[in-house]
Amino acid sequence: MTNRERCILLNMVPDVGSTRLRRLLDMFESLERVCAADVSALQRVEGISPALAQRIAGGCRNERLLNEEVTLATRAGVDIVTLEDAEYPQWLRTIPDPPLALYVRGTLLQADEVAIAVVGSRRASIYGLQCAERLGYDLALRGVTVVSGLARGIDTAAHEGALKAEGRTLAVLGSGLARMYPAEHEPLAEKIAAGGAVLSEYPMRTPPLPHNFPRRNRIISGLSRGVVVVEASQRSGALITVDCALEQGREVFAIPGPITSTTSQGTHHLLKQGARMVTSVEDILDELGLTPQPVARAAAVATRHERVEPADREACIVACLSEREPSYVDHIAAASGLAMAEVSALLMQLELKRAVRQLPGKRFVRC
Repeated sequence: MTNRERCILLNMVPDVGSTRLRRLLDMFESLERVCAADVSALQRVEGISPALAQRIAGGCRNERLLNEEVTLATRAGVDIVTLEDAEYPQWLRTIPDPPLALYVRGTLLQADEVAIAVVGSRRASIYGLQCAERLGYDLALRGVTVVSGLARGIDTAAHEGALKAEGRTLAVLGSGLARMYPAEHEPLAEKIAAGGAVLSEYPMRTPPLPHNFPRRNRIISGLSRGVVVVEASQRSGALITVDCALEQGREVFAIPGPITSTTSQGTHHLLKQGARMVTSVEDILDELGLTPQPVARAAAVATRHERVEPADREACIVACLSEREPSYVDHIAAASGLAMAEVSALLMQLELKRAVRQLPGKRFVRC
């Protein structure tokens, strides 16, 4: 059995965790010796109970279980990347407790090393959703991978913003990839996997147990250069991601919100504690010293529309709009390849012609 296979099996043993794993490796010095140890030897490690020692000893040598898990993953189009593999994300490898294995639906690229996590409340306000979607779009448009947790609310908006820019986004789950949670986000997960990746450290059939989600947050921050909190109450799970980020030496950002909103309490507390305030994507790029690398789509679209005749530019603007999903002026400009001033003038003309409609927040839809 290879060390890669031992990583997969040991990762499947419930309750091992990063702290116990470090103690096991300190005692036995290698995965091979951990998996070869008998129950009595395993029990001598601090925190390893007789029951857990039995599970480790049995699980580490269970080739049938290994074959079943690998087969299940393969049939679902999922790759298993372990700490023994070169494609394991380098930034994640540097955290104190990296997962032994990652289940990956989609692809991981070297470009994902320039990533920002966008997290926040599940019960987000319209303001928060707008901020998260716009931030996801603006980051992705500049070649930054957007990382979040596929949860309802802010996470969903951030992923969708990145997808609208046709950039990369990674979703980290608190369940196995065969137990998508929330279930209604399966279509969104498919879109993410097509141009990014859906990830989990949990075996394929792991249910979405409550204690899984705080633990997965260390992966969201570990994959990222920094974490942006869009909205959060004082007890929001997003603040757990912030704690993970600080432990890992990552930067923390927060978006200010209305002082009357409970979902602003957590972000305003972070700002008082020294988090960097975000009012635009440039605040993040400047703080981290990142140089924008526009995605190919934006450049290609711009080049195509530079040649559009003036009489056709109104049609070009209308073609960039949806009847259901509002777009900001700068997003329309990026999609059309036209200057912001020209887009604003064209939108005004189209409003008068009742071809487009303006919504609150300077967003536009096609009529």
